[in-house]
Amino acid sequence: MRFMGREAPRYTSYPSAHHFGALTPETYKGWLSSLRPDQPIALYLHIPFCEQMCHFCGCNTRATLKYAPVEAYVGALVAEIQMVGAHLGFRPAVHSVHFGGGSPSMLKPADMGRLFEALHQAFDLRPDAEIAIELDPRRVTLSKIKAYAAFGFNRVSLGIQDTDPVVQAAINRIQPLEQVKTVMGHLRDNGLNRIGIDLVYGLPGQTLNSLDTTLAHVSELDPDRISAFSYAHVPWVKKHQTLIDEARLPGTEEKVAMFLRLSDYLTSHSYRAIGIDHFAKPDDEMSRAFEARTLRRNFMGYSTLPNDYLLGLGASSIGELDGGIMQNIPQSTTYQNRLVAGDWATVRGWAYQGDDTLRKAVISDLMCYFEADIPAILERHGYAADYLDADIAGLSDFVAAGLVSVEYRRVRFHSPLKMLARNVACAFDTYARQSEAPNRYSKVA
Repeated sequence: MRFMGREAPRYTSYPSAHHFGALTPETYKGWLSSLRPDQPIALYLHIPFCEQMCHFCGCNTRATLKYAPVEAYVGALVAEIQMVGAHLGFRPAVHSVHFGGGSPSMLKPADMGRLFEALHQAFDLRPDAEIAIELDPRRVTLSKIKAYAAFGFNRVSLGIQDTDPVVQAAINRIQPLEQVKTVMGHLRDNGLNRIGIDLVYGLPGQTLNSLDTTLAHVSELDPDRISAFSYAHVPWVKKHQTLIDEARLPGTEEKVAMFLRLSDYLTSHSYRAIGIDHFAKPDDEMSRAFEARTLRRNFMGYSTLPNDYLLGLGASSIGELDGGIMQNIPQSTTYQNRLVAGDWATVRGWAYQGDDTLRKAVISDLMCYFEADIPAILERHGYAADYLDADIAGLSDFVAAGLVSVEYRRVRFHSPLKMLARNVACAFDTYARQSEAPNRYSKVA
């Protein structure tokens, strides 16, 4: 337990977004120009709107009851898609498209159609491409579900968080279980069978007993995948989290007990534990990717697809290419103004330098598989066998505690507290070690 409660990056990128600096559109355009037609890519589209703000939310979004701002934003997003396509000069093959938010379910089918028309003009969406969307069950109608099926969506993620009414009231997200069941029934009736559910533990008012009830409900819903995220209370970053009564938040030990409870429950109900916070059925693509060691970790969490080339579209969206990481301006209005003026929205990111890609590979293996064959990774990247010896030595406290073993420079993580892999990975993170300032990352719990 002495390692719990410390800050560490979530490692959806290396380095963490905390370390990003200014990055010009010219740099991004240069990286885009290096893309080749034989390199398939992934696309992420960000929809930064919700009809109601959940108090726990850590996403880049804003609440609006008016649809006009959403419609205007779609116009800017179409413009960015066209701008990227025109700069490329060819239609790259796309193996996956992910609509995230916010709440993409806010989009009217007509505006979703505008986006897909632009996507098909600029990119070559493969017939077998994974087309995924994050949905708020409270905002999904049968007509929208039929439209999703017609547009070719084949994977859905539903934000459930918790089914207990007391917890739902505390986080400003009232969502009756029957409503969720109805939505899942409509999805399956219309061929959208690959369904994931997002849960959050460590929420205000949440207890082990209420979590047991939520898990029983989730088992009844029978999704293919389950994401169980630790609530990150960062009111200094997300001001609306100040609406949460901190006195009602579970402590570190309680959160640990919650994670162990949900992990034990899900693995005993035929789900395989994947990474630090995912669970998947044995026949799901995520389980197969784990077995084949093709699992990836990126800005959307764990991915089964080769998202080494990811283009982010929309306000705050993040992409990654050979040269580094790029991110659009976060404010949706400023994003729109730039696109309307014909300007690119890229403002920050990270150009890979030094041994970044080496360390990224080590951290990725630790976060995906809880082990890293350091000699193999060093050889693959052209470094001497002893290059990371000082970093390996930095694991001594974890080794002494029995959480990590090191044999012939091969590092293995052993704790059932999977989230501690973040702390272990931090030993190989040059940038995280450079500053001891507080409130840089979320706490590990």
